[in-house]
Amino acid sequence: MAQEDSEIVLIGGWRISIERQAYATIVLMSVLILFEGWERLATFADVAIVILGPILALALAHFFSELLQDYADLQRPLTGTEWLAGLKDQGQLLLTAVPSLIVLAIGWRSSIDEPTTVRLLVWTGAVTLVVLAGWAGFRAGLRGWRWGVAALGGGMVGLLVMSLQLVLKPH
Repeated sequence: MAQEDSEIVLIGGWRISIERQAYATIVLMSVLILFEGWERLATFADVAIVILGPILALALAHFFSELLQDYADLQRPLTGTEWLAGLKDQGQLLLTAVPSLIVLAIGWRSSIDEPTTVRLLVWTGAVTLVVLAGWAGFRAGLRGWRWGVAALGGGMVGLLVMSLQLVLKPH
């Protein structure tokens, strides 16, 4: 359903897809919510791996599946340039981890305890979805209250993802 022109050029010529960023944010939120064992993570790097691991897995999955699709569509081996373009295209998913890593760094360097930092990481995902929905609404020409409703839609999705914790991880 998403089209190629739904992507914009942002940093260093990377095409940033709102769809991919939202998808990766929801997956990251789900992992952060369902992960157990926070108390066993002793270093910043340990926690960063919990954040980066699912994002890297998503990037690999998209890279692999899109290359398979390209093979099938083109009916020939891919060139080195096509491989590199596919790899660069997936690099944008790494941006999904940036807000969470910033929150983690602040939580790690301050006196914020681990449970609060984890909750802040999940809420960071919800806020990211609000920003992405607002960005999409703005690009769609929505202004005023209509733009606000679009942005709030992202927040509703974030709250829905958080509510999955009640179903999937009862306490």
